Amino acid sequence: MGKNHSAHSVLGTPEFMARELYEENYTELVDIYSFGMLVLEMVTLEIPYSECDNVAKIYKKVTSGVRPQSLNKIKDAEVKAFIEKCLAQPRARPSAEELLRDSFFDDLEYNENDDVDD
Repeated sequence: MGKNHSAHSVLGTPEFMARELYEENYTELVDIYSFGMLVLEMVTLEIPYSECDNVAKIYKKVTSGVRPQSLNKIKDAEVKAFIEKCLAQPRARPSAEELLRDSFFDDLEYNENDDVDD
């Protein structure tokens, strides 16, 4: 696991920022959290914490460990479990390498030729 970083300021999109970013003590696992929020948005077509009408309310929910309401809209248990894995507390959150080995990705086919247009 990478080194902890001490931030001098907190910059980012509040809806996608992990709790530990606000505490200014974090590792690259904050990117896994943000990825989980991105998947949540893609699945629900809602920006996480859209129930909040200002940044202060988002901050309060995130730092209190309250998940976005849109998470409750997911009916597919496997998708919800994958997102929740990404949003877990830092010690329980998987690394990118571990996440890529998750069964969630088992049905995806990868062809390196799909990455580039000819």
